Amino acid sequence: MSRVFTSASDDTLCHLVSMARERLVIVAPGLSKQLATAIAGRIAHDGGPPVLAVIVDIDPEVCRLGYGEIEAIDIVRAALAAKGSSLQTQVGVRIGLIVADEEILVFSPTPRLIEAGSTSDNTPNAIRITKAAAIDIASACGAGPELEVLVNQELGLDFVDDRKLAAVKQDLKEVPPRPFNLVRLERVFNYRLEFVEFSVEHYKLKTRSVPLPPELLGLAEKNLQDRIRNTFRVFESGSPFEFKIPDPCPPPPEGLLDEPQPEPDIVVTEEWLSKEADRLRKKYFIPLGSAAYGNLILKRLKPEFEAEVERLKKIVEAYAKEVVSSIKAKIAETRDDLIKALFPRVKAAPPASWLRRSVDGKLSDQALQQRLEEEVDRAFEKVEEAFEPKVACIFKGVNYETITADTHFREKIQAHFGKEEATKLLSEYDASRAQQPPTIHK
Repeated sequence: MSRVFTSASDDTLCHLVSMARERLVIVAPGLSKQLATAIAGRIAHDGGPPVLAVIVDIDPEVCRLGYGEIEAIDIVRAALAAKGSSLQTQVGVRIGLIVADEEILVFSPTPRLIEAGSTSDNTPNAIRITKAAAIDIASACGAGPELEVLVNQELGLDFVDDRKLAAVKQDLKEVPPRPFNLVRLERVFNYRLEFVEFSVEHYKLKTRSVPLPPELLGLAEKNLQDRIRNTFRVFESGSPFEFKIPDPCPPPPEGLLDEPQPEPDIVVTEEWLSKEADRLRKKYFIPLGSAAYGNLILKRLKPEFEAEVERLKKIVEAYAKEVVSSIKAKIAETRDDLIKALFPRVKAAPPASWLRRSVDGKLSDQALQQRLEEEVDRAFEKVEEAFEPKVACIFKGVNYETITADTHFREKIQAHFGKEEATKLLSEYDASRAQQPPTIHK
């Protein structure tokens, strides 16, 4: 015998669609593509039952929560239109119902954003209703004559005892449920806004330096040498490297499409990378005035921003390859320039430690040059030739504690969007704001 309490899986619903001969009525917040395809297939096969109605809620929330898929609506609408009928809608419907001839199934639609849904009769989310529904339901719940209950009971076969209840209370104590209105608030904001961590890292070579012995700069006094640490920047400030790199996402071609279009090049330097990262921040991020918040972006602009980030990643990768192929020669050039600049000072006042290691207390220009080169080479051995810049981009949801705990967050949102536009977010905020505890009068 079919169970009274059962599972309203897609397979179960599709089976009812296929077996209906006289009447088929479906009411639900939304439809899965599997169920929509079954309905369309049935109509294409034999036109479907004479009595046929499908009622859903046309609301973006339905898809966001996972009650249904927007593609399913297109499938069913097209199938019903071919039959000369229309898809019906009911705002806010959150009950599931399917009538297939004399078989009626009432079920709880599953918000698949939150849970996977039931596929087993052991975890029922539906009730089968027939002519003898009242007696069947009572027996299935364990209410009725003892013998009948013994045979037919489907639910409540176990009992709540102190041990189970204590385990539940302990679990809730360790991981308490979040207030529903705050969870709803978080969801409202996350449909519109998202935090993003964005940076271009490890591309600045001007920070690389090498230590130079103080005596090379004429600091002979020991106490001065101990107090001064001399370093030399290996690469000049500004733009030590500059390369023309083809734009991986050039603008649309101008003129006739069949004419050859030159591939635009970008002159990429450290300064260009800094400005490009700043350009993306200014173009897409909502300024909140505090680093504690991070960067906030509108969800509708996210695909466009991601495309720009992908373009920047390709440019950075191409720039890194060019730098790596040139960095060794650049370091050698810098080393030679440093030796040339230091030699006159060393010749005019050779370091005392060098003179002590000479036989006659004198050093020729050739010997000075050799020792200077050895000192500089020792310093340059520590220069890191590896160059691995990267573009980092990580998206994070808006946490409801951020929204509610900071008294300035709402004002900053309103200051950016303007009062009228911010209302589209903040009206939902007002509707779902956490309730204040009641005032206790002493």
